[in-house]
Amino acid sequence: MRIAILSCMDFKIPGGAERFFIDMARALDATIVCLSVSDDLRTMYPDAEQVSFFPLHKTLPDEPLRQIAGMRLFKKLSLDYDFYIATDDMSLRFLSEKIPHAYMMLTPRRALYDMYYPTLASKPVGKRQLFMIILCFFRFLDRRFVKKHVRCIAGISHTVRTRIWKAYQKPATVIYPPIHLEKYQNLGYDDYWLSVSRIDKWKRIDLQIAAFRLLPDKKLVIAGKIYPEFEHLVHGAPQNVTFLGPVPDEELLTLYGRCRGFLTTAIDEDYGLTPLEAMACEKAVVAVCEGGYQETVAHGYTGFLVAPHAADIAKAIRNVDTDPSRFGHEARKRAELFDYKIFKEQIKMYVHTCFEEYTSEKDQGSMGSTTE
Repeated sequence: MRIAILSCMDFKIPGGAERFFIDMARALDATIVCLSVSDDLRTMYPDAEQVSFFPLHKTLPDEPLRQIAGMRLFKKLSLDYDFYIATDDMSLRFLSEKIPHAYMMLTPRRALYDMYYPTLASKPVGKRQLFMIILCFFRFLDRRFVKKHVRCIAGISHTVRTRIWKAYQKPATVIYPPIHLEKYQNLGYDDYWLSVSRIDKWKRIDLQIAAFRLLPDKKLVIAGKIYPEFEHLVHGAPQNVTFLGPVPDEELLTLYGRCRGFLTTAIDEDYGLTPLEAMACEKAVVAVCEGGYQETVAHGYTGFLVAPHAADIAKAIRNVDTDPSRFGHEARKRAELFDYKIFKEQIKMYVHTCFEEYTSEKDQGSMGSTTE
C-alpha cells in the first residue's frame, strides 16, 4: 500500500513534530508531502535517511493569511496514493470521505478551542474584536470540515483525545509518539538540571527561571530555539540559568545522559516527548501536573507532578537532588512502554484497520448499487 503523510510544515528546524512524522513514515514506508525540506535534513534527522520526501517548494505567509493559503494549497493538490494521513488542519483540506485516509492530530488548534480566551487576552485591546471574528470564523470552518469529511481520527495522547471529542464530538484512537530507547543511556549525574523546549509563550520558561531563583546553589540548562519576543528572558535570567539555543541531536543525547534531573512546565501539554527521553536516560522528571505529563510521568516513581508554582517546583527539585539515582530503574521501565517498536506495530495496525473499513464500505456501496 502506497501511503502519503501530508504536512503543512517546513522540515528545516529540529522539532518533536517533525521527528514524529519521520518515525511514522519509517514505520509505514510512507512518503512525507510537505512545504519544503532543509538541505541539511539528514544531518538534522539521521533517521530521515530512510524516508522519501515530496517537497512542494512553497512558502506561506504569516498568520492569519498562512491558514488560508495552506488550506488552498492542499485543496488544489493532485496526488496518487492508496492512503493518506493528514497531520494538521491545512493539509486536512486534501481529504474527502471518498479518499482512504486518517487524521493524525497533534491537537485541535489551541487558539480556536481550549486556549481561545488566553489567545484573545494576549492581543492588544484595540485588535481583540478583529481577532475574535477571525478565530470564530476559522473554528467554524474547522468544525464543519472535520465533521463532514473526516472518517478516522487518531490523537497523540488521552489529553488530545478529550480535546478532539470536545471540539468535534468524534471518537479518536490514541497513538503515542515514540522514543528510540536504544539511543538513550545514563552517563552519570552532573551538577545541572535540564529543560528542552522552544522558548515561547506556551512553555512557561519564566516559571522555570523563577524556580531557580529560589535555588541559587543549583544550575538549569535550557536547550531550544529562542523566539525574538522572548529574548528578554535570556538577558534577565540569573547566573545559574544558561540558554544554549538549538542543539544537535548528538549533543542533546549527552545533555540528557549527564543531567541531574529534567524539568518541563508547558501549559496543558499535548503529550510531551522530552520527559520520556529523560526517563530513558534514567533521570527523574519534575513536571507540572497538567495535560500529557500526567500520562507519561508516574508521580513519586519516575519523578514528581507539581502545581505550576515556582516554590512547588523548587521543593520537588530539592527532593530529587538528595538522591537522583533512586528514580532511575522506574524511569527507564516507564520509558520502555513508549518505544518505537511498540509504536510501529500500533500505527501499522491502525492504518490497516482504517483502510479495511473504507474498502469494506466501498464494496458494500457497490453491491447496493448493483442490486438496485
